[in-house]
Order: sequence, then structure tokens, then C-alpha cells
Amino acid sequence: MFKHIIRYDWLLLRSTRTFALSVALLALFTAFALWNGARHAHFQRTTLAAIDSTERAAYAALQSAVRDIEQGKPYKGNEFQNPQLPYPIGGNKGARFATLPPAPLALVSFGQSDLLPYYYRVTMTKQQSLYHAEEIANAATLYNGNFDVAFVVVYLLPLIIIALSYNIVSAEREQGTLAMLLTSDIRFGRLVLSKFLFRFVVVSFVFAVVLLAGIGFAGVNLLQASSELALMLLVVVLYAAFWFALSFAVNSFGRNSGVNAALLLGVWLLLVLIIPSILTITATTLHPAPSRVELITQTREASDAAKKRTAQLLSKFYEDHPELLPKGKEINPKDFATASLSAQMEVDKSLKPLQDRFSAQTEAQQSLIGSYRFLSPSVFVQQTLNDIAGTGYRRYADFTAQTYSFYQRFQQFFVGKVFRQERMTSADFELIPAFRYAQTASTLLIAPNVLNMALLLILTVAFVSLGLTKTARMQLVEAFA
Repeated sequence: MFKHIIRYDWLLLRSTRTFALSVALLALFTAFALWNGARHAHFQRTTLAAIDSTERAAYAALQSAVRDIEQGKPYKGNEFQNPQLPYPIGGNKGARFATLPPAPLALVSFGQSDLLPYYYRVTMTKQQSLYHAEEIANAATLYNGNFDVAFVVVYLLPLIIIALSYNIVSAEREQGTLAMLLTSDIRFGRLVLSKFLFRFVVVSFVFAVVLLAGIGFAGVNLLQASSELALMLLVVVLYAAFWFALSFAVNSFGRNSGVNAALLLGVWLLLVLIIPSILTITATTLHPAPSRVELITQTREASDAAKKRTAQLLSKFYEDHPELLPKGKEINPKDFATASLSAQMEVDKSLKPLQDRFSAQTEAQQSLIGSYRFLSPSVFVQQTLNDIAGTGYRRYADFTAQTYSFYQRFQQFFVGKVFRQERMTSADFELIPAFRYAQTASTLLIAPNVLNMALLLILTVAFVSLGLTKTARMQLVEAFA
């Protein structure tokens, strides 16, 4: 019997423009989002490749120049730009880049990648450039967000589901067939649920096919990313099931199509737009980050104060590090390299509390949102898709932490040479630290993610149970009417 119901329901859907248009839009939106995401990921990979090529060429030229000097070729340029001097190398000419490569599924979600840098230019004298760094971007794009698969899933998929299911019961009444269905031997609830299940299967199938085809066409190895893809499809399927179950529950109250649509759109507005906005506003209000202007101002003030105390700072540094005293040379308190580097190290030290407070407040904001994301499935789904794409907050925070650690190692390499007043050799360029991002172990199936998926499943079952109960009462009332 249900086979015939599905068959006739399919014939009915084929004859309506709403179904064809909704499925076509879902496929089109998903395909365009994948193209847009792939273009963004390709741009990042191209940029990082150019950075790597530029860095290698710069180091090769510096090493070659030093090798020429070692072989007796006189240096005729500006002495301050002499490649044998460690200060200009560590301070500018030998800058290293810390880079964060896009994850295999970066095309799925832009996440934090359009807000936070994915590369930093690291020198031994410019730690503040790590938090002043910005990439020029369209302000309207940053405000509105980018069109990616996560946007399609979180915002558009529920609307498509609502368009396909808001009137499944009310349409029967409006067409005059509801009374006949209620008096039949088939349980009305199971009949309606079968229609919802059929639409759910069609939507999930279309999305999965377009997603896998698009990702494969973009050059992603589906086998290597199989675990991430499986989790993504599971999350999307649960999210779609939640919205279909909610629509089934709303339909079961027997209201007209207009009321059903208004209720479902109201819930969409609440869960997808209002609650996430409230969570963000609450997080930034309870845990406000220090002003960026304050950070820049304190940087300048600390730098000015350190410059006025260069002789004192230099003397104290040599007292604390007698092993770095230059052998056979006098200490010149007016030497630009040692004075500047000692001042920069003092600035780094004085700004650390403010930077720690900035990091702590940002962490508190993310923690608060994570603690209350169960209030809206869209928050959980968005964060999970970001994590799968490698564009979530945690990965960027880890990248920033690794960059700061690398900055300290890079600076320490040159500290000894600058304060000992040593010269760079061609062999030294092979020893200068280079950044390599250490990918942390995958933590996608952490307890909060599992808990949220379980909550989605529980809510889906609850709405289906409510829908079955209400439709059974409808059929019972009709039987005794």
C-alpha cells in the first residue's frame, strides 16, 4: 500500500512546479557554493605557493651574496643592508612566513578564513605585526558573509524543506480529499509520515550527490576525506530530519497552509537568525575583548618608553646574559642593532599581559557560545561544518599560538648573533628556523558535537511522535463524527 502511496505522491510532486523548483534550487545553490568555496581555497593555495616561492628565492639570494663575500668578493652596497649583518636579516630581509594551509574540505565553509589571517610575515623585531595584520577585503562581504555550503545548509536548506512540506496535510483539506483519507483503513499518521520521509530521502539524496560530485570535481580525494565527509553528511541529514519532523508536527495540528507556513518561518527566524545573534551579542557583552585601538596605542607607548631607556635596557640585558657579551669588542650603547633589539624585547614583555587578556576574552566568548549552542541547531551545525572544513575558531587559534611560538624561536636565533656582534655565514641560512604548521589530531567527535547530534535526533523523534499522536486523534475524531 505504501509503495502505491509513494508512487502517486511522486507523480503528484512531478506535476507541481514547487517540488521541481525547490530541488533544482537546492542542487544549484549547493553547486554554486562548492564552486565559490573551491575558488576561495584555490586562491589561498596559490597565495601560499607564491609566498613559499618568494621566501625561498630571497633566502637563496641572501645565501649566495654571503657566499660571494666569503670567497673574497667585496660588498659594495649600503653597510646596513650587508647580508652578513644579522640585524637586517632577522629584522626584514630574512623574514619568514608562518602559513596555514587550507584543509582538504576548506571549500565547504569559509568559516573564520575570511576574518582571520592565514599567513603572517614574521621578523624578530615586529611581534605587533602579528595582531596588526589584516588582509584587504570587501567590507560588505565580511558583513553579509560568504556564500558557501555551510550557508546553504544552515540557512537555505530549512527554507527549501518548509516549501516542500508546509502544506502536506492542509493541501488534502483544501483539495477535498482529507475526509476520505481520514476514514480509510490506513493510519493517517503513517500515510502522512511516509510523504515526509519520501521528501526527506529525495532532498538528502540530491544534496549528497551534488556535494560528493562537486567535491570530487574540485580535486579532493574522497577516500582521504571520507571520515570528514561521513560526519558532514550525518550532520546535514540530522539537521534536515529535524526540520522535516518539525514540519510534520506543525502539519498535524490541522491548520490551514498559511498558518503552517507562518509558524514554520517564525521558528526558522528564531532558530537561525535571532538566537545565534543573541548568543553572539551576549558573548561579546559579557566578555568584551580589549579594544584594538588600545592594543595599538599601548604598543606605541611601550615602544616610545623603551627607546628612551635603550642604554639601561642594554646594560641590564648584558647583566642577565653575560654569555652574550661580544668577545674582544666593546659594548656600544648607541649601537642601533643591539639597542633596537633590546627595546623590542622589552616591548614584547610589557605587552604580554594585554595580549593574554585579549586571548582569554576571545576564548571566553567562544566557550560561552559553545555552552549554549544547543539552544539553536543552526549554531551547532555551523560550528561543526567549520571544524570539518578546517576553518573553525580552534584551528585558527592553534595556528596563532604556533605563530607566536615560532616568533620567539626566530627571534632567539638572531639574539645571540646580534648581541655578540657576530656575522652571518652562508651556512647560517640553513639553520634559521622555518615555520611548519603542526596539524593537531582531529577532534571532530568531541563530546559537545556528539551531544548536539544526539539532541537533534531526540528532537526529531519527539516531533515525529507528536505528529503521529495528533494525526491519530484527527482520524479518531473523524471516525466518530
